[in-house]
Amino acid sequence: MKSYSAFIFLFLLSVLGCKKKEETCVAGTGGSISFAIFPQHHGATIYGATAYLKFNTQSSPGALSNFDMNVVGEAHESHIHAQNMKCGDYYIYCVGYDSTISQTVKGGIPYSVASGASGEIDITVPVTE
Repeated sequence: MKSYSAFIFLFLLSVLGCKKKEETCVAGTGGSISFAIFPQHHGATIYGATAYLKFNTQSSPGALSNFDMNVVGEAHESHIHAQNMKCGDYYIYCVGYDSTISQTVKGGIPYSVASGASGEIDITVPVTE
């Protein structure tokens, strides 16, 4: 009887100890993903915009001061680079200037990066007056 008890104990221990650990995505910096964020106003490229990112949410935090990071785009580039990001949920908000209408344009979208993602991810953010 003693050997059966030991066998059952070891069996239960091995079954319970072999649970596959799920990866939890916590958005933020320190990862291997790069975002190429493309702000567009009615399909037109907005050059030199600024992207604001809020981590671990799918909704706008309101004021720009409530975002976790911002990245200023180069004046001659059609996109903004946010590098070393992790998987998880983001709210991405862009502010730029549309020279064709001489107005500031802005807008945001929620974006989720799945576990296991890597490399560069292109994200189009529609902006409006």
